[in-house]
Amino acid sequence: MNLAERLMDTARHYGPVLATVDGYDVIECRSCGFRHIDPLLSEEDLRKFYDGEFYEKERPDYFSRAESDKDWWMLRYAHYFGLLEGHVQGRRLLDIGSGPGFFLEAGRRRGWDVLGFEPSRLAADYTAGRGIAVVNDFFTPGKAASHGAFDVVSLNLVLEHLSDPVALVADAKRMLNPGGILFVTSPNDFNPLQMLLWKKMDFRPWWIVPKHHLNYFDLASVSRLFRGQGLEPVHLETSYPLESYILAGRNYVGDDTVGRACHAERKAFETALFTHDPAQMRGLAKSWAAQGIGREFVILGRKAGA
Repeated sequence: MNLAERLMDTARHYGPVLATVDGYDVIECRSCGFRHIDPLLSEEDLRKFYDGEFYEKERPDYFSRAESDKDWWMLRYAHYFGLLEGHVQGRRLLDIGSGPGFFLEAGRRRGWDVLGFEPSRLAADYTAGRGIAVVNDFFTPGKAASHGAFDVVSLNLVLEHLSDPVALVADAKRMLNPGGILFVTSPNDFNPLQMLLWKKMDFRPWWIVPKHHLNYFDLASVSRLFRGQGLEPVHLETSYPLESYILAGRNYVGDDTVGRACHAERKAFETALFTHDPAQMRGLAKSWAAQGIGREFVILGRKAGA
């Protein structure tokens, strides 16, 4: 990004600085309606990072860890598809930023017609190697047009990585059939438990990671984004409030051993409920959302139409 572009970007994005990490401010952007880093990374930098650096340099163990977590992921994704099946009649799904393809695989197991768009060659190859349809490219409506319209478009842990999430939501909506659902998950950042630890207990804001996450949504700001794009929120929930471990004295921040142990306990808890009492799991997910807590949020937004 050259100087002129940086000055234009600064003029467009403005608001109070909430925190500064690694030389980047996080602002409560008045023009966007959500929190993001300032200055934003360029599209060129993002393409370079997610086309190769993310899986090859930043997360070289990503696929091995994903495989070790696969049974748990498939239970969680079955829960998500159960939600979707309660809101749409059709079974065509486009997953933008499909990663290793587990969400696509979960849908295919339930009889959905699925397609992924994934910019990372490694992740796309990993998905295609299991016989799942995936396009190795950055998504645009033009590139996806030949595949027709979809009943659901999903953005699983994608919005936090983009320089213009508003544009992506608008583009994703264009791919939906009338009455279709946009399904989004993203970190629930600056949530009450994080703020308690940061502001009252002297923890640093560890969830701010400018190279990886440009945007910091919560349920309120993502709901505003949906409504601003003509999508009616029809379901909100959040996932396990991982910050409860830190409050209980198990600080996993920067400690992979503690982090993996906490993650294993979270998986065991959710696996038991997803398997034996899914209604209880659904109730917890909605009650956490009502309090604003939970590590990631889930939102379903309906496009107007039949």
